[in-house]
Amino acid sequence: ELSRKLMHNDKAHEHVNEIAINVEPRTTNANTILRKQFLLLLDLYKFHKLYHSGNDKLEEALSVISRLQIIPLQQETINHRVQAFKSFSDELRRCIPDILIMVMSILNKLYKNASKSGSSLYGAQNKQAQKIRDQARVVMRFAGMLPYSMPGDTHAQLSMLDAPMRY
Repeated sequence: ELSRKLMHNDKAHEHVNEIAINVEPRTTNANTILRKQFLLLLDLYKFHKLYHSGNDKLEEALSVISRLQIIPLQQETINHRVQAFKSFSDELRRCIPDILIMVMSILNKLYKNASKSGSSLYGAQNKQAQKIRDQARVVMRFAGMLPYSMPGDTHAQLSMLDAPMRY
């Protein structure tokens, strides 16, 4: 209930950011984990908001996810992210399927834009499309390696988003 209200309320988000700024200097070691989870939730909120803000914010949303280091976008980080997943709280683990679908949706849209805008086989647009395709492969491998039983339709949705980037 609260998260749904927060997602659609910019004033509430501003208030939560003010709390984060004020709480930061006052945290103790006992509160460090809680503070980190709180800040992570704020960043996930930012990602969610950017994702739903339209195509011009998709790269920024992908940048937020990359910075959070939850979902890998480079091959060399997959194993590290799988190991890190094991230490995530149950609340964060339950969010991962939705985050994976949003990340793949972003990659799918960016790939379509990159493919559409360039017809040159060796042009810059094709290199961008290849980079996005590689990132999608990484996300799919990560999803397959997670020691977590995701909802049944998650893998199907990921595969549908991935399919146009395979060829």
